[in-house]
Amino acid sequence: MKHLKWFNSKTAIIIAGVLLSAYLILILTVTNLGQSSLRESQNSALNLRVTNYTENLSFFFAASEKNVANLSQQRDVNTYFSNLAAGMSLRYGLSSSLFSLTQTIDQFSLSNKMDNQLIYSRVLIVGLGESIIVDSQPELNFDIRQLPIKQMETLGQKIHLASGANGIEVQLLQTIYHQNKPVAVLVASLNTAVIINMLSTQEHIDSGSYLTLESAVGDILVWNSLPESLLSIEQGSVNFSKASQKTIYFKTDVLGTPFTLKSWFEPVSEEDIFTSTWFIAAISLLALPVFLGLIYLLRVNNKNLILQTQVALSSEQQQKLAKQNSLLHEEISKRKASESKLAYQATHDELTNLANRTHGMTQLQAAIRNAHAKNTQILLLFIDLDNFKQINDTIGHHAGDELLQLTSARLIKSVRSTDIVARLGGDEFLVIVPDIQHQDAATLVASSVLSLFEQPFHIEQQEFFVSTSIGMSMYPKDGNNAATLLKRADTALYRVKDMGRNGFGFYDSSMNLDVERNLMLNMRLHQAIQQGDIEVYYQPILDLKSRKIVAAEALMRWFDPELGFVSPEDFIPLAEKNGLIHKLGVMVLLEACTQAASWQQISPITVAVNFSSVQFRYCEQLQETIVDILLKTGLPASQLDMEVTESLLIDQGHSLMKMLSYLKQLGVGLSIDDFGTGYSALSYLQKFPFSKLKIDRAFINKMSTSSSDESLVSAILAMAKSLKLKVVAEGIENEQQASFLREHNCEFGQGYLFSRPVPAAEFTKLLLEEQGDQESLALKQPA
Repeated sequence: MKHLKWFNSKTAIIIAGVLLSAYLILILTVTNLGQSSLRESQNSALNLRVTNYTENLSFFFAASEKNVANLSQQRDVNTYFSNLAAGMSLRYGLSSSLFSLTQTIDQFSLSNKMDNQLIYSRVLIVGLGESIIVDSQPELNFDIRQLPIKQMETLGQKIHLASGANGIEVQLLQTIYHQNKPVAVLVASLNTAVIINMLSTQEHIDSGSYLTLESAVGDILVWNSLPESLLSIEQGSVNFSKASQKTIYFKTDVLGTPFTLKSWFEPVSEEDIFTSTWFIAAISLLALPVFLGLIYLLRVNNKNLILQTQVALSSEQQQKLAKQNSLLHEEISKRKASESKLAYQATHDELTNLANRTHGMTQLQAAIRNAHAKNTQILLLFIDLDNFKQINDTIGHHAGDELLQLTSARLIKSVRSTDIVARLGGDEFLVIVPDIQHQDAATLVASSVLSLFEQPFHIEQQEFFVSTSIGMSMYPKDGNNAATLLKRADTALYRVKDMGRNGFGFYDSSMNLDVERNLMLNMRLHQAIQQGDIEVYYQPILDLKSRKIVAAEALMRWFDPELGFVSPEDFIPLAEKNGLIHKLGVMVLLEACTQAASWQQISPITVAVNFSSVQFRYCEQLQETIVDILLKTGLPASQLDMEVTESLLIDQGHSLMKMLSYLKQLGVGLSIDDFGTGYSALSYLQKFPFSKLKIDRAFINKMSTSSSDESLVSAILAMAKSLKLKVVAEGIENEQQASFLREHNCEFGQGYLFSRPVPAAEFTKLLLEEQGDQESLALKQPA
């Protein structure tokens, strides 16, 4: 008990005071550390938010530039500039390429969206001559002078900032190349609203923040929810000098762009932090009466109550920190989801959810590396839907989109899980089949894919039967890289289309020779027309009874120094495809009419000119051309005979009937060429105003060996007589054929028996010799 005498009330108060003072010091230390930790946590969270903003924006710009680069390499873009470089005009075919290019630009502008907002507000193609070729918003003005055209000839790609009526306009510039030469600049204006939404997804009206994108051209205001006491705008710029210590400021460059993100955030208020300066000072004063020994137990008790209050406040602060951590986790989750979405959009087709062209080629290259390591083969199928454009044109693009989705579903169901299906663009698909054993297995795969299209597609309560063409190449036989395999599968595809479509075929090395010859033929044909190397020959048409020349058929002949003699069967279909048939047609008609007009002084013969069905796509222009040439050359309309094929007359509209009737009234003769080889029908013989029909040489040549062909020729002649039509027989090579035709009342004939096609000078000699013979015969007749 003696040892406990020192423990009295005073000692108890002192001990309690010391303990309380130590406890207060500990509380002050903990609260100061808590305040610092809270501020550091807020700074870290805000820094992560700003970094997330800039990284998302940088990724968005990179993905957008890649999309624009892919657009610049689309087939419709290359086709337009190829046709333009080939000298094609809007009147003769370039307008079709321009229409397809406009559709591609519009589809690109409307299909690229983010959060139901268009990513590109405007897409243009500007020629290097500073002229707008295609514009998705043609009704709006566009200042070409702000574009760095000269700079883009060497750069290739650039993010360009321009001043507009509504502020800064962000433009993605991509140089378009043709044959490795710059020809135009693709301009894609980014929707500023999309950028603003990306940078303000985590901001709300109570957050107290201010964000702006700064550039050399100007600033874009992204978000402003700062209190007026912290925000001061002087002459259009933000001034934080008055409250610089009361805001948190970040300045971060957006990688790969000309922008810098500046942001100001309102920190946690001192009033919200229980460890404010005044409060800490008040707690510190509580220790003074303890050390002076003037504290009563009741006073100590009261102080304990205050300490309990501080502990409760500390617990509340911990809850706030926990809430901040929860928000941080949510921000990280949103960022990961956004990155995953952008990565998926960059590698997959939005319509079909298949791998897009870029990702498909990447997977093909990966499959090639794997096959090389395992020494296995890969089958590549290049699939193109036949006549897909007709569905788009007749029913609408929505039906075409649904057809593409249904096709994708069928392809995915028909392949193995290890196979890869990708959409290259338009109606073109790619199927990669690794570990293929041999070519017979590849044939079975192609047959299986082809059979998918035997069943109809049901779209908008209608049935559609769509066939497909498939070109195939195999690794390593046909190439050792993705680009080569795709190119050769494409070559095989077009061979299938030329053979009639709805089939499949493997690549063959001889196809390259055909492609190269067609390219050379196309180039040389352009040069031949420009240089006037295509000649017009004339084959006499004789009256079979008198054997007198009554007409001449104008025929094109082309001898090229490099290609040699090129058959009309080769270059005329090519001219019909590339639009040159219109120039050829006008050239032949003008020369034939000019020559026939000069022959009228020797003999009143008629000139027959063949017309392609392609020329009749523009009936009004063709009618104008024919009338102008007749007036210019002075040839009577009755001395011109138009020869058309039967295929022209199938499913033709009112414009063709109107044109042929008008020319018939002028006196121009109308003949059906190669009768019996096409869709022969009596209905159009009565419907259209024809005066002659020509029996194809194939029937004439087989008359001597085939009784059925002889009967068929007799039937054609009888039918022509009943319809009051004159008949011209082609390809007469011997007297037996001529005698048979004459006996069956065939009026006219042409063929090697009488003369081969000859140049105009030789044909003139034939006319003069015939006139001389007639004059000599007349002199020998008795008076």
